[in-house]
Amino acid sequence: MDSDYKAFINTYGAGMVDDHISVCAPGAAEDWAELIRHNTYAHECVRLDFAGPEGYVGDWQLGDASRWAPGREDVPAWFEPGDDLISWGHTGNGDFLFWHVQPGAAPEVWPVVFKERGPFWERYRTGFCTAMAGLLTGEIQSEYLSDPLGGPHSYNS
Repeated sequence: MDSDYKAFINTYGAGMVDDHISVCAPGAAEDWAELIRHNTYAHECVRLDFAGPEGYVGDWQLGDASRWAPGREDVPAWFEPGDDLISWGHTGNGDFLFWHVQPGAAPEVWPVVFKERGPFWERYRTGFCTAMAGLLTGEIQSEYLSDPLGGPHSYNS
């Protein structure tokens, strides 16, 4: 995990941004906010998208291209074999926020990506705090997150 996320969690803990985005943390007391538990669930959901209904069962790495459905229709073009995702957040609508982990890349350069409950993805090309600040200020425009994050802003832990 990148240092700005760690600093954020150490300062504020797990919580909700504008009662819309849940930010998870390792060891959080609430099930909805516990990072490992949430990431496991998010991976199960993405495996279904990547592999289709016949191939998603089991605990396999998202970057295992041999498990992807032919034609990789639901695998984003920027996601390559060997890559991974770590989900640090979600919305009440069933959407996920991830870091896009690329082999050999330091956590400080993992970009944040958004996975809409359906087949749509957004990639923000920046880390946790810069992405969150951009979404809250409007500097980053999201088809799915900008309207619910219109402000005024709050964080409830």
